Amino acid sequence: MLNLSGKTAFVFGVASEDSIAWAICKMLAESGVNLYLGYQKRFRSRVFQLKDKLPQIAGFYPLDVAQDATTKEFFDAFTAENPGKKADILIHAIGFAPRTCFDRPILFVEDQDINTAMTISANSLQRCLKFALPYLNPNSSTITLTYAASNRYVPSYGIMSMAKAALECWTRELACHLGPEGHRVNAISSGPIRTIAASGIPGFDNILDHVEKNSPLR
Repeated sequence: MLNLSGKTAFVFGVASEDSIAWAICKMLAESGVNLYLGYQKRFRSRVFQLKDKLPQIAGFYPLDVAQDATTKEFFDAFTAENPGKKADILIHAIGFAPRTCFDRPILFVEDQDINTAMTISANSLQRCLKFALPYLNPNSSTITLTYAASNRYVPSYGIMSMAKAALECWTRELACHLGPEGHRVNAISSGPIRTIAASGIPGFDNILDHVEKNSPLR
């Protein structure tokens, strides 16, 4: 186990106990990290129920990454309660596409739905870092979550394949831009995991079943 005692992390994307972001929270807490969570207002009650499960959670603040103003609100609330405090880690575990993206062939997905998926799932990494930078210590680490569908066809993953590909492009560009200032930006990819976001993908159970049966480690 890493010893990260005294470090602080922003974690964006916790929606429930099944969230990958929540598993990351538990790992960071076990390593001694203090946690500040950004949550969507629609998940407020669900996220607040998790507070007592990790005493390392030091704060919760609303976060809507769809716009600059609502993203900035998270950091305004954080610094208002913690003047002068900065974080060492930023976890970006955010992904969303409207259900209508999956209800029709990819050829007929509406522009508005494509823009929503790209804004929330990919462009939000840049938006979060833009506002987080003044609140990150030197040598900080930002980690986002991608998926293999970014570079290969995965049935039913649809518009999220494009969003993950764009997210990886953002990761490379931001890593090269912020690296000289001492900030690391990386993307990691897991296998399919049953989360709230995954539940919206048609045929996800088939994807999960295929991986469970064919993964080298099982």
